[in-house]
Amino acid sequence: MGYFPFFMDISGKKGVIAGGGRVAARKVEKLAAFGPHLTVIAPRIEACMREQEKLFQEDAAASLCFCEREFETEDLEGADFVIAATDDEALNGRISEYCMAGHIPVNVVDDREKCSFFFPALVREGNLTVGISTDGKSPIAASWVRKEISRILPDRIGNIIDLMGQIRPCVMKLDAEEAVRKEILGKLFSYCLEKDGEVTIGELMDQFMETVEESI
Repeated sequence: MGYFPFFMDISGKKGVIAGGGRVAARKVEKLAAFGPHLTVIAPRIEACMREQEKLFQEDAAASLCFCEREFETEDLEGADFVIAATDDEALNGRISEYCMAGHIPVNVVDDREKCSFFFPALVREGNLTVGISTDGKSPIAASWVRKEISRILPDRIGNIIDLMGQIRPCVMKLDAEEAVRKEILGKLFSYCLEKDGEVTIGELMDQFMETVEESI
């Protein structure tokens, strides 16, 4: 049936990571850019996990806390999402059962049947985020698609999207039909692509005025 790809704001949300090794570290690395408050709990926090701290120093909204001890069920209280990445299958199962019963989103590494959400393969360029999922069936396929998307994306697409975000309110204020506003936005986006994203907001505003005169 497939999983619907919700894009959720996890900035400031409490995430609990059970496991302190390489696999758990990869999950933390993916989450870092989105501003969550993560707590990693494991009897041993490996160096690869501790290295992720530097990613959180770049974002004041995010935080990463280490608890080097055995995991307890009480650690899940108040969690907004949970990742079970231990090498103890029974513990991962208990975590999944607790979260499922409490309607807490949970991801159990390498066990799709115990997951209520999957980690997508991500492509990130500025404000552009592309998530790729195979319903947990083929991470290799998801990785291949990610690389192909990265290869075909225009240069400076992140800058283009930022510019479009700045100009969009001006377009939406126009006293014009929705189809006309959509056409104007399309022309401005094409203009940015033609310029390879090397456009200032002032230049884009000038182009906006010209496009309005032509379209309305």
